[in-house]
Amino acid sequence: MNFYDFLWEAVRRPTLIIEYAKEVGLKPPPPPEDFYDRLEYVARISVLLLEAERGDDQFWRRRCAEAKRFYLEIAADLKEVGRNLPSFTQC
Repeated sequence: MNFYDFLWEAVRRPTLIIEYAKEVGLKPPPPPEDFYDRLEYVARISVLLLEAERGDDQFWRRRCAEAKRFYLEIAADLKEVGRNLPSFTQC
């Protein structure tokens, strides 16, 4: 599973991203119940994961591109319901 698919699966099953975040030393708050809140939750944690694992290799750049694709899709979905995410500036 690529990182993009992992992030979408984490929207359905937030424990996936929570466990991964804990493995890299992050302590995310409990996931929200509301679907749109979960979209934002996973998008924001994906940014924190990129920052925690920052690198300058092919693996990180590919992961960053997948996270950016996910983040931009989420930002568009949230914008349609009147919510905004900050710009994606990680890669």
